[in-house]
Formats: sequence, C-alpha cells, structure tokens
Amino acid sequence: MHFCQPPHSTRISAFAGHASRLRLLAIITLAVGCVLLAGCFRKFSVSVNEQVLYDPRPGHVVTVADAGLQSCINVALRDGELAGADDVQILACPALEIETLGGIGQLENLRYLDLAGNQLEHLDELRRLRRLSSVNAPNNALNDISGLLAVSSLTSAVLTGNHNIPCQQLDTLAQRLGQNLIRPAQCAD
Repeated sequence: MHFCQPPHSTRISAFAGHASRLRLLAIITLAVGCVLLAGCFRKFSVSVNEQVLYDPRPGHVVTVADAGLQSCINVALRDGELAGADDVQILACPALEIETLGGIGQLENLRYLDLAGNQLEHLDELRRLRRLSSVNAPNNALNDISGLLAVSSLTSAVLTGNHNIPCQQLDTLAQRLGQNLIRPAQCAD
C-alpha cells in the first residue's frame, strides 16, 4: 500500500461531493435562467415625461389610433384607479396634439370630454358615445361637427376658436343646446 495515495473509497466520495456541488450549481443556474426568461415575457408600459404612451397590462385594455389620446386614456385609467374602458366617465385631454379620435367609442360610459387645444378637424367618432353630455373642444382645427350633431345625449358644447365650422352646423346644434353652446365668434348670433 502506498502512503501517498488516499484509499480508493476516499477518491470516490470526493468525486461524489464534487458531482453534487455541480448538480446544485446547475439547478441554481437553471432556476436563475428561468426567472430571467420569464421576465422577458412580462408586459411593460412605455412612458415619456411621465405620460404613459403604451400600457398593455390588465385594466389598460383601451387601444386607440392617436398617441396623444392613448396617453390621456392611460393616465385617466391609472390615476383614477379605473379597471377599464367602462369605468371612464370623464376624460380631460387638453393640448396633447390629438389629431384623431379613432377608437374613442370604446369608452361607452364617457359623459364629459375635454379636447381643448388639439389638432382635430372633425368629431365623427363621438357619434358612438351615447352617454356623452358635454364636450369642450375650443381651439382645434374643426371644420365639421356632424359627429357631434348625432350625439342625442349632448347637453353642452364649447367650440370657440374653431373658425372653419360651417355656421349652418352650429345653428343646428344651437337649436338643441340653446345657450349651452358656446360657438366661434364668426358664427355668433
């Protein structure tokens, strides 16, 4: 027997201890990899200057065509702690460079809408909002309000600063709203 060489059983137990450490290291590496990989599949939101532009998380299921309008809806959902589109009754979106209202019909319970200082040319998409009672849309680029004329629940509107709206459309709306319509100066009574 050689005194410098450990017995055969000692070499095997040292190898077994090393193998179990390798196995443990592999399991830990696999677990960390799974956690990191699962993080890649998580949904995320995109914000610029604290304005949410995209947020696919549950409760943020409203998707519209215009980025400014999308941001406004996302903020309303988040700040109002609302669960979804059905909970939005008031939406204030002033000066967000909104050009289109495509998709706003998803907000079926919307009652008040502030669109002051945007870049809208028409309000066609509002005809789908059966509960809308008040619209504030001064200082846009409106040249057609036929969509607004179709909203039977409407009780008030502010349209000042929109110099291209046909006076005939404003007269038709005034028959229904009376003094609750604030119209552009060029079509004032």
